[in-house]
Amino acid sequence: MKTNTMLTTGLGLLVAVTGAFGLTACSSDDGGSGSSSESTQVDVDVAEDLENARQAVADALAEDDSWAQIMLASDVEAPTVKYGLLVVPYSSSDAAARVQGTITITDGEYTIDAESAATGQTWKIDQDGTITEVSE
Repeated sequence: MKTNTMLTTGLGLLVAVTGAFGLTACSSDDGGSGSSSESTQVDVDVAEDLENARQAVADALAEDDSWAQIMLASDVEAPTVKYGLLVVPYSSSDAAARVQGTITITDGEYTIDAESAATGQTWKIDQDGTITEVSE
């Protein structure tokens, strides 16, 4: 009987210590980041896609800021004009299910949307590089 008592006590302590450690680890993530730390990990690749798309548009506007629309396309190797739009080379990663193809620029301001392949969440980046979730 003494062995069973020691085994039960040992397992009980192991569960208690593991639970306390788990709670401590979870509570340390709440220091201002809340649940965003979980979504940030998932969205890293989508953020890179958005940042690359924004950079492609910013580079095009640096050359000529008169464009009202710029298209991102994987079938061009250099910026070109098609159908009255400036088309610039851009390819997204597998992390993005979709990246907005035609970007409308109004008074130098624009946003670009991308949908995460992993979560289905849609995120947008503005001309300043700020990434936010698109709420429906």
